[in-house]
Order: sequence, then structure tokens, then C-alpha cells
Amino acid sequence: MQVERLEAIATPLVNKFYQAHSVRGRANKQDQVWVVKAPALIAACRLQDRKSSLFLSTLYVEPQSRGQGVAKRLVLDALAAQQQTVFTFPYRNLEPFYQSLGFTQSHSLPCEIDTLFTAYRQQGRDIIAMTT
Repeated sequence: MQVERLEAIATPLVNKFYQAHSVRGRANKQDQVWVVKAPALIAACRLQDRKSSLFLSTLYVEPQSRGQGVAKRLVLDALAAQQQTVFTFPYRNLEPFYQSLGFTQSHSLPCEIDTLFTAYRQQGRDIIAMTT
């Protein structure tokens, strides 16, 4: 299992992976895209630059690779390479998983993150805001 940050030119590769698994969200060339290969692509996430902080989104592990610590390894490796605060909006039932990665619930969000959080909540998503 190998975790790596994709170069911007490889963004279409992760979008094909997301599309093949009907994952909501698409990476763009400005995102940091992190993947796990074993040897084929089995997991991905992206970190979006939101001015003074980063936003972790679109974490996905293919079904046959779940329960093996793939998501944990992917996120921890991606976080280890960051200097900025990272926010994420997991569904409530995933809070313990994100806590195990060092995230804590956040009730005070920067404007650009709060705007995004409000938009997602208005879509009916049962999410919470968490930060590193």
C-alpha cells in the first residue's frame, strides 16, 4: 500500500476513480490530491485551499479495501505534509473515526469555511465541522 500526492496533471485519473464509484465531488488542478495505490488506485481524498486553511473532502476507499486502515493511513499521511489548519465536514456517524485522526469538533469557523458548511447543511446533510 503506497500513499502519494498526485501531480496536478494526474487529476483526471482520480476523477475517473471517483466517477467509477459514483462519488460526489470532483478534483481540480488546484487541489492537493492524495491517493493510495496497491498497486491500482484504491482510495483518494483531496485538500482544497480555502485562503488561510485547507478543507479535506471527497475521502473515498473502494468497498473491497475498507476495514483495513486504508483511509486512516491516507488521511494521516496527507495531514503530516500540511502546515495549515485543516477542516473537514464528516457525517455525524463518522465523528469517532475523525477524532482518531486528531480532528476535534469546531464551533468557530473562518468565513470561507463557514459559508461552505452552511451551504452543505442547507442541502440536508447531517454533518459536523471538525478541525486539526
